[in-house]
Amino acid sequence: MNTPAIRSRDIDTFDRYEALARLTALDRTYGMVEFDLDGRMVSVNPLFCRMFGYAADALVGESHLLLLPPELHADYGRFWQEVLKGEIHSGEFRRVMRDGGTLWIHATYMPVTDEAGALLGVIKLAHDITSEVLAKQRVEQQSQLFDIVVAAHQSFLLDRNLGSACDTVFERLLSVSQSTYGFIGIVQYEEGRPSLYIPSISNVSWDEATHAWYEQQRQNRGGLIFSKLDNLFGHVVTHNALVCCNDLPSHPASRGVSPRGHPRLDSFLGIPIRHKGEAIGMIALANRPCGFDETLVTQLEPLTTALGTLIHARNLEDERSRMERVLRFNAEHDFLTKLPNRSSFFTQANVLLDHIQRHPAEGEACCLVLIDIDFFKQINDEHGHLAGDAVLEELARLLMQSVRSQDLVARFGGEEFIMLLRGTTQEEARAIMERIRQLVEQHSFLYQHQTITVTISLGLTPYQMSYRCMDDWLLCVDQRLYEAKRRGRNRIA
Repeated sequence: MNTPAIRSRDIDTFDRYEALARLTALDRTYGMVEFDLDGRMVSVNPLFCRMFGYAADALVGESHLLLLPPELHADYGRFWQEVLKGEIHSGEFRRVMRDGGTLWIHATYMPVTDEAGALLGVIKLAHDITSEVLAKQRVEQQSQLFDIVVAAHQSFLLDRNLGSACDTVFERLLSVSQSTYGFIGIVQYEEGRPSLYIPSISNVSWDEATHAWYEQQRQNRGGLIFSKLDNLFGHVVTHNALVCCNDLPSHPASRGVSPRGHPRLDSFLGIPIRHKGEAIGMIALANRPCGFDETLVTQLEPLTTALGTLIHARNLEDERSRMERVLRFNAEHDFLTKLPNRSSFFTQANVLLDHIQRHPAEGEACCLVLIDIDFFKQINDEHGHLAGDAVLEELARLLMQSVRSQDLVARFGGEEFIMLLRGTTQEEARAIMERIRQLVEQHSFLYQHQTITVTISLGLTPYQMSYRCMDDWLLCVDQRLYEAKRRGRNRIA
């Protein structure tokens, strides 16, 4: 349908209605604020007030700086000068709400000019994008944490060193969690009591003495050992419980003060590292600017699970190594006296004998000594076999205390012991063994408050090049021992 031209008055009315509709739509969709040229808020709409948690009269007349985080104040002047150049500025900005919370907005700063183009002020349209930004940050954090988990596994698989694996991830963990202080701890037991081995810990704000002590501990022990667990971080492992506290004095396990030399703790997160429900370690984080919450705990779950697997694997390897050492020790040592047994003695002695025979020019003097307890059967008959065992144990201790580290001492069998003295002439060896003989004769062997008198007979023979093997040397020293017995015992032959 064709219509006559719209009259000028109708066009003006239509334009006013259209402009009003646009302003109403903007007012409902965006937070709006008008600034004067000095950056002070002249007017704000209700949505803007709700976004920031202020009443309108609390904002009007205030500087734009009121809504900026303190760390952005230094750059604000340069930013506002860019806005005043008359160009439209858009972007994502971090702002501060009235309650101190963080608000992310997408904002557009638009210049307002008069008919002559002179700048009158600035209008800002703001849209709350906090949920989108936080979701993006969570995805980035999860990606970073996944990289940390992978790095921990790779480091551990490379050298099987748990401390190194913890060091690999620790600084990155502090960065991702936005924490300024923390440590990774592994539960150990000393005499049945739990302690924390700390391979990785931050040293921010440590005093010089504490830092030096820490470096010495790392060098000597590979990390720190925390044996006192009656505190906030100890509570995590002793109670196998998560501790998430942004008001430390309010927690019942808090001792109210930071350890000597450490930074002040304002917030703390302690997460147990578990394997099959048992606390085998912990992650400790402290001093996060925005405090700790369950969201971060959930994000760290993959890392705590990975560390639990690595710690358990390391514990299994340590236990296997310990059992291997025990089995090897038991195979090479006498169960009662803990001295090397006959087989172990001959293994070591044959190595020495082979060296002497291959390098005769060195002329190393060595002596072999066979020792027998006099009338040992009589001790067993009068005092019992347990008393005889006690005598054997005590004599073994005396013999070990009386020789040097390069000498070999072993239980030869029954009540006989054997010694190989290295770098010792026959005269020197005889003097040593005479001191031992007198020591034994004068020593009080006690068993159940009974004193048992013990003497020994000794056969001594220096090494001679004519000996083809240990059996030749042993045959000679055995003859010397029987000679000492025939001559009345308690003597050296």
